[in-house]
Amino acid sequence: MDDQQWYQRILRSIDDPSLGLPGFPSVYQQEVFVGKSNEVALAEAFTFYKIVKAGSYPLRRSARVLDFGVGWGRIIRFFLNDVDPANLHGVDVDDAILEVARATGVPGNLAQIGPNAPLKYADGYFDVVYAFSVFSHLSEASATFWLAELMRVLKPGGTLVMTTTTDHFLELCQACSYKESGRNQYEEDYARMFADPADARRRYAAGEHVYAAVAGNADVLEASNYGWAAMPPAFVERQIGGLAQSVAFVDDPSLLPQGFFTVRKNASFAQRVGRKLRSLASA
Repeated sequence: MDDQQWYQRILRSIDDPSLGLPGFPSVYQQEVFVGKSNEVALAEAFTFYKIVKAGSYPLRRSARVLDFGVGWGRIIRFFLNDVDPANLHGVDVDDAILEVARATGVPGNLAQIGPNAPLKYADGYFDVVYAFSVFSHLSEASATFWLAELMRVLKPGGTLVMTTTTDHFLELCQACSYKESGRNQYEEDYARMFADPADARRRYAAGEHVYAAVAGNADVLEASNYGWAAMPPAFVERQIGGLAQSVAFVDDPSLLPQGFFTVRKNASFAQRVGRKLRSLASA
């Protein structure tokens, strides 16, 4: 079915388990992991799903897809409309949320990973890899490691799509730090995020990875690896630009609250020859 029909079907599945689609954790569990729940959480997930599809070659049922940071599975369920469930993979550092995903029938092969530990997949295993609101929390060392690792498991000619916070977030932190009274809890947190928000913005504009160490669940997410981060295009280009045919960046808060990269990995020699021959045959 087309994307909009599929989206409406998934929305109905919130209250209708007879549709045979994955269920949902409690509102509390949803919001702890993504800050939103049910219809609002799915609306954001659907937008990102369409971005991933638009940045990939038409998905076949046989395509292999990796959700890096799968959480409770709000995004991966959308790919059931395009890809065989056996070819869907989701990884996360938090085994507890993976158990929630399994209990609610989230499709695919779900597995726990360690912080900065190599993935148990062969080189070039996936056609598509995506990460929503993961690199927005990784330290520079972790971001460097995972960019290389995700490109390793991506097929030549494959697509990597990932989001990150941008200068919009840093500007918000700076604005909150200037507010002298009447700050709510969120504003307090943002105001204290960076010791010098103005300097953080300068470093981001200069192409530096910007990171504030704010640990989550201490048993899983340590401050040395997890906090709040803004990853500028120049940083991504330095890390993986040499492996990519193209690196596109979009920062449009009206579309998504975070900016996103769409990276096309360099095609293999055989792929390039095949495309050339097809081009000549159609000329």
